[in-house]
Amino acid sequence: MNGKLILLIMAMICLTGCADKELKVPLEDVGLLGILAFDYIDEDSYKLSAAMPQFLPEAKENTQIFSVTTDFVSKGIVEIETVSDKKVVLNQLRVVVFNEEFARNGNVQKVIRHLYRNAEVGNKVLVAIVKENGEEILKENYPDKPSINLYLNDLLQPSINTAFMPNTNIHDFVYTQTNPVFDTIVPLLEKQEGKIEIDGVALFKGDNMIEELLPREGLIIQALLGEKNLAPLNLTLDKREEKEELMIDLIKNKVKMKSNKSIESPKLFINLKMEGTLIEYKGYREDELTTLASITKLEKDINEQIEKDIKELLEDLKELKVDPVGLTENFRMHYRGNWDREMTEEIISKLEVDIQVTTRINSTGTLD
Repeated sequence: MNGKLILLIMAMICLTGCADKELKVPLEDVGLLGILAFDYIDEDSYKLSAAMPQFLPEAKENTQIFSVTTDFVSKGIVEIETVSDKKVVLNQLRVVVFNEEFARNGNVQKVIRHLYRNAEVGNKVLVAIVKENGEEILKENYPDKPSINLYLNDLLQPSINTAFMPNTNIHDFVYTQTNPVFDTIVPLLEKQEGKIEIDGVALFKGDNMIEELLPREGLIIQALLGEKNLAPLNLTLDKREEKEELMIDLIKNKVKMKSNKSIESPKLFINLKMEGTLIEYKGYREDELTTLASITKLEKDINEQIEKDIKELLEDLKELKVDPVGLTENFRMHYRGNWDREMTEEIISKLEVDIQVTTRINSTGTLD
């Protein structure tokens, strides 16, 4: 019996060794996809484009772009593998983009879920919406950029100037899609004069994009979410006939929320505290910002303007019945029973908000 068992184990080891040997593929025959782009065709099909870096010295281009028409992600990957004549892998996938038509009419969630379940794909793969055609974004020539793979990945990473953006990865997308008190937000890209710019925020309701938010509205959402690192605040004060424009380099952001716990008459109290340096100013009091009294008056006017901007945004979200900030979590935590998407919409549609903003300007930076 022991002899038969030993023979069986040896046979399994040999078979495993043979299988490993068969799975080995030369590096030059492996295609590492860096970006996937999805363009809407109709409800049954879409165009799948992929950017594949080329590492061989004799390659004429540093990136190859392949496009196929398909109705399934895995089917499209197999077709790309066929036309590329390489073993395609997703281990180096960094960015997934959808054109706006796909985001509004296609099933973005289905695609993201498929990638999320794929063991080759990391959870930090970034997601973005492009206003134009995704294939054209990949094929466009960007002479001052090393490759489209590095360009898009670096552009979507958090930085001092884009910290207001959601910088959504596939884990974030799946989390907000499956959480009944959150709606998904994704960076919105646009190609302008040979370069790609972050142009705003794509707001989702359920599976589909329903609205485009301005960058300043994206900053408000990030501030209300309690994000610590925010982009500089560009603000216009329109309290007087003569408008004032200013920019504050934010260094601190703290938000507290408290609800009245009522489902029937929901009310939320928001206390937002921000701290920063005034780095630019244009307006009638340009020569006055040298005393504590003048800075205090400016802080008061900034508080009023931010409160107004927040109220306007929340009114828009109220009409759309969406909650990208997770405001309804402040009611769900006090509710006994199952909370679903319909309850979130009901709370948002009749929510009253009391907002108090406190801004502190530490210094006037490099103002003349």
